[in-house]
Formats: sequence, structure tokens, C-alpha cells
Amino acid sequence: MESGKKITMKGAKKAALLLMALGKEEAAKVMSYLDEKMIEEVILEMSKIRSVSKIEKESILEEFRETLQELNSQTKGGIETAKEILSKSLGPKRAEEILRKVDRKEVENEFEFLNEVEPKIIHSLISNEAPQTIAITLAYLNPKVAAEVLKLFPTEQRVTIAHKLATTSKTQPEAVAQIARALRRRLDSRDSTDFAEAGGAQALANILNYLDKDVEESILKNLSHDAPDVANNVKEKLYVFEDLLNLDNKEMRALLTKVSNELLAYALRGAGDELKKHFFSSMSQNRASDIIEEMELRGKVTLREISQARGEILKIARKLEEQGQIIIKKKRDEFI
Repeated sequence: MESGKKITMKGAKKAALLLMALGKEEAAKVMSYLDEKMIEEVILEMSKIRSVSKIEKESILEEFRETLQELNSQTKGGIETAKEILSKSLGPKRAEEILRKVDRKEVENEFEFLNEVEPKIIHSLISNEAPQTIAITLAYLNPKVAAEVLKLFPTEQRVTIAHKLATTSKTQPEAVAQIARALRRRLDSRDSTDFAEAGGAQALANILNYLDKDVEESILKNLSHDAPDVANNVKEKLYVFEDLLNLDNKEMRALLTKVSNELLAYALRGAGDELKKHFFSSMSQNRASDIIEEMELRGKVTLREISQARGEILKIARKLEEQGQIIIKKKRDEFI
């Protein structure tokens, strides 16, 4: 795309679908290369999309793949050209190392869809496979997801899979990719009407979280002008209660003067020790004692009540941020 060129509505929607199909981190990387006008148009389209089916995801990715192939056919390229260029500049040995990494990345991308699937579902997809196949699948998953899946196997089978994981070093990339494709077909056949919650305000908020704060603010500012309701919905999902740990003592005191003890008694239920300490250390001992006492007197509260209280506090925090009194999410260089 040429810099500054206006994207048509059709093109903007297609771009929005592609970004959501690529995933949060990759989408953020792509958006960092777009100019402000392009970002604004794509973000607006993205915010209108409520959900994207698996079929739609595959369709837009396939169209993107075909477009790349067309570009490649117009220019001599491919893996052999890349190998020749690398060999001349870095030497044959280093070229092979880099190309192996490229192969690994391509295979990892084949398994990326599984990282968005519940561990129990992944387990049901691979539980009847040979230990070698299970080990290969787990090796290409996000380690956290792989750990959750591995825990679901019986102890004896778990040991066998772990041994295969530890001893399997080289497997043909195409063979591994075939495993991923087979699992994708198996997942799709479970329920062809199943829709992935890929669109809407939450998807946009997730992507904004990976962008620098100044880019995030620019997007929200433009979005607030063109679609204020959408912008407010995104802002509500952009922050989580734990983000308040980023506030310093002065900012916390500014926030706490606007929040009642009753609201805090609900919001701090189930909070981690670090978060509780962060709140209590920013107020007087008497007030902290009153809130702790109120928490004890209330007994059990529902998760919904806790969530609502935290949401109210975040609304107050966002208002203070808009007034310039606090900054919830610091710029990345402020944490160095």
C-alpha cells in the first residue's frame, strides 16, 4: 500500500478482517507500518465487526496468500533465491541456519490457531494420537497452553509424552505442518457453525495494548471524533484493574479521594496481595482498617459485584486520566 493512499471501505473492511485473522501481536506489528489515516479507517471497520467465523478467517487468509503468490510470480524470488542471496552475503552455513529458523517460524504459524483454543478441546483433538504426534503438537504451542494440555493426560501417558518432547530434535517441516492442518480440519469439523469472537471492542482493545501509548492515544482520539460510542466501549475494555499498579503514590491518592470505602470493599475482594498493598499504602491507616473491617463484615460477595465495583473504579481512573491528573499506562521508556 502506498503511504497516504485512502483505503476504500471494501479495502478497509478486508484489511480489518485480515488483521483479526493474523492475531493480536502480528496485527500490531502490521499496523505500526500504516499511516494515521489508514489506521483510523481500518480501526473503524474493525470495531464494527462483531464476530468472524472460521470459514471467513480461512477465506481472507487464503486470499492474502494468493495475493502474495501473484506478487512472487511477477518477481523472481522464492526460497532458492533467498538461499542464494544469504549464501553470498553470509556464507552457506549461516544461510542454512537462518533458513531453518524460517522453516520453524512457518511451522509455528501453522499451529498458531490452537493457542486460541481451550486446552480441554486441544486435548480431545490429540488424545488418541501417537505420543510422537502429541509431543510435536505441544512443542509448537505456546508453552503456557502446552502445559495446560499436558496436565490433562494421565500420569503414565504424560511421562511418555514428556520423554518424546525431550528426545525429538529434528522433524521434516512439511510433515509437522501436515499435523497442524489435520488438527485444524478436525477442529473445524467439531462444529462448523462455531464462531470465534474475533471482532468487536475487545479485539480492538487487545491490539491497542500492543501499540505504543502515543499511537494508542492518537487512534482513540480520532475514533472518539468519528464514533464516540465505539471509542467509549473500547476504552472500557482497554484497561484492567491490575493496571492501577502503574499509578504512583500521588496518583493513587488522587484516585482514592474519588472512591468510596464501600466500592473499595467490594473491588479489593479476591485481589492479590501486591494490589491490596498498593491501595492500602496510599491511604491512612484508619481508612485502611475501616475498609478491611467492612470487607470482613460483608462476608461472601459475588464475582459480578466485584467486577462491577472494579469497573466503577476504572471509570473514575479513566476520567482522571482524561483530565491529566494521572496516567494509567505509562510509556514503555518510563519503565526502563
